[in-house]
Amino acid sequence: ASFTAGVVATLAIVHLVLPTMNGKHYTTTGRPKQVGDNAFVLSVSLTFRSAASAQSFKSAWAEAAAYCLTNEPFLYQYEVAQSDKNPLEYVILERYRSKEDYVSRHRHSTAFNLFRPKLRALQEQGEVEIHGGSYLELGIGFT
Repeated sequence: ASFTAGVVATLAIVHLVLPTMNGKHYTTTGRPKQVGDNAFVLSVSLTFRSAASAQSFKSAWAEAAAYCLTNEPFLYQYEVAQSDKNPLEYVILERYRSKEDYVSRHRHSTAFNLFRPKLRALQEQGEVEIHGGSYLELGIGFT
């Protein structure tokens, strides 16, 4: 009975209290939803020719992401996702406080200067096709 009561209490907190605590909104895992960042966004799609080239990219990305997590507080998001339909297709999403932070800080960082030549080499070898663009958030949604 006490276990069931604990489960019910936890569910009530997660689904009723947390989602709007203190006027803020939260996900079901307790992560606050962010509104109005108006970030500078890079969205890049990558299609690899082989699993080996994709793995090489993922290893290099992991190193860059570890650096960025620790050293770039102006970087809101730095993530890569793999297609659920084609294991050789990926998308990169990067969100920065401003375009200036991307251009003047991130592009001169240790992470960028180690990662970008590795990706460029894959491009030059014909191992990856890359398409992408940069965007400014409008602030009418949330992250």
